[in-house]
Amino acid sequence: MAYLQKDDYTISISLENLNEILEQAAEQTSFTQDTVRLNSELTAQAEINAYLSYKYDTATEFAKDFDDSPDVRNKLIMRCVVNCSLYNLHMTINPRDVPEKVEKAYDHCMEMMDAARKGELDPGLDPVDTAKDFIKFGSNVKFVSKPFLDQTIYNDDPTT
Repeated sequence: MAYLQKDDYTISISLENLNEILEQAAEQTSFTQDTVRLNSELTAQAEINAYLSYKYDTATEFAKDFDDSPDVRNKLIMRCVVNCSLYNLHMTINPRDVPEKVEKAYDHCMEMMDAARKGELDPGLDPVDTAKDFIKFGSNVKFVSKPFLDQTIYNDDPTT
């Protein structure tokens, strides 16, 4: 199931405006309005996942859907998915004409995700299992060859 439903967009925009944006975005692509909306939501989830997945359990959050009763979706993450999705929809229509309000909301969400990644903000998600350790790019791990232990190459006598 999808993480968002159309009514969730009322956090940031009226449904009439959303329908107009979806119609324009669908005209720019060969997709239906529902497919355009789903693609923008999945892109937004991927962005948020890229920021938070190594530190927080985003997979469990995005596995929740709007049919859960009571609604157990994280409201901060939900708002960020909505705002990022709206930004992606506007980028589909015309990348040079994204409304300032939408761009500011997107930038604010990305700043919050960056703060959460740095540990300056608690997004209210469960931490990831510590058994999933990995080395981040640019870490201080160095790879060194093992020393060559066959000393026969240093002998001057070729018969030994």
